[in-house]
Amino acid sequence: MRTEDFKSVISEFLTYGIPEVRERELKLPLEPNITVTVSGGRRGGKTSLLYETMRRVLDNGLAQKDEILYVDLEHPRLRGSKVEELDDMLVAFRELTGKSPKYLFLDEIQVVQGYGTWFRRRLDAKIYLTGSSSSLTPRKVAEELRGRSVNFEVLPLSFREYLSFLGVKVNRDLALYSDERGRLLSLLMEYLTFGGYPAVVLERDPVMKRMILRSYFDSVVVRDLGGTPQAEAVARILISGYSTMLSINKLYNSLRGMGFPLSKEKLIEMLRRAEESYFYYPVEIFERSERKRRVNPRKTYIVDTGYSMGLGYEFSISRAMENAVYLELRRRGYQPYYWKEYGKAEGAEVDFVVSDNFRARELIQVTYAKDRIEEREIRALKKASAELNPERMTIITWNHRGEMEGVRAIPLWYWLLEKM
Repeated sequence: MRTEDFKSVISEFLTYGIPEVRERELKLPLEPNITVTVSGGRRGGKTSLLYETMRRVLDNGLAQKDEILYVDLEHPRLRGSKVEELDDMLVAFRELTGKSPKYLFLDEIQVVQGYGTWFRRRLDAKIYLTGSSSSLTPRKVAEELRGRSVNFEVLPLSFREYLSFLGVKVNRDLALYSDERGRLLSLLMEYLTFGGYPAVVLERDPVMKRMILRSYFDSVVVRDLGGTPQAEAVARILISGYSTMLSINKLYNSLRGMGFPLSKEKLIEMLRRAEESYFYYPVEIFERSERKRRVNPRKTYIVDTGYSMGLGYEFSISRAMENAVYLELRRRGYQPYYWKEYGKAEGAEVDFVVSDNFRARELIQVTYAKDRIEEREIRALKKASAELNPERMTIITWNHRGEMEGVRAIPLWYWLLEKM
């Protein structure tokens, strides 16, 4: 029986209430008919999103405070909780409040093995679950809950949220023609340099920002990949080479050259863990053939560009811009691909293909251009366009805006501030 442990944890929440948090753009439904799951890497803001949702439930009169059950299953008193002990949680809540919960929020549900069996029963409550590890990927959630769930992914702050956290209000169209643009470029540089983790954004001391990022790397990234020296080496390589092509063979040979004789199978497993823990995002070539997508190299993106600064690597503004575009496309619900000219090792490339069922909607090229676009960027888009016939072609620049040969050029800050 864990009733007393649950009573202790639940009473903390009932006594101290819902912490004040800053609002995020992502909103969870308040009256879902199926279980809501919230996935994403650690420290990205999942728990804060639960708190914000609880506040909205209260503000809309959907429940009273003592009808909301919130439990962090990683609380020290709940370590080792088993699925059958979740019944004790409901008993504890009823003993404390005299009620059954209308809303049930469980943080880090993945620590309870086989949790899906408990949620398959009928519970007369709106249910929200969060998790950080590979145990709460959308695919595994669907398996556990047998399709009776909808998943929302939380990433570090978008540039819009970053400005909001800093109290900066901006009219993006007016900024195109005013001195405000210079301020936005400065803020964008800081955002790309230190990333979008909420705690890092709110910390104003650059030294402390680096220390927080380094602590996240040590306590989250390396641990999620296995906690070994080999895991740290793989994570460092992914960070140092983000926004570039990843070859398994080259990565394997690099690790062997560093004195880590792990097998290719082990390396592939480590990359899978990096992907499932929401740290590393591989992007495939735009090909309808599954086989061709698998045999071609993948481009590598990471959850937050601040890791490069936190580990002391040289900052690349062009690669940081490209990574930011990838994350923003993901926030907007897209699964982008890259395009490469067929049969040419040094052929033209396009950074992103945005598509619906492999029908190209938009080609996006990212370049650090201040006042002019290189001809090669236009040429690559034209070659890809001749093959894919997209609806639109876009070049995202640092500070250049215009249109040439049917291609629109738009500054990164302006594109990032578009309403979703």
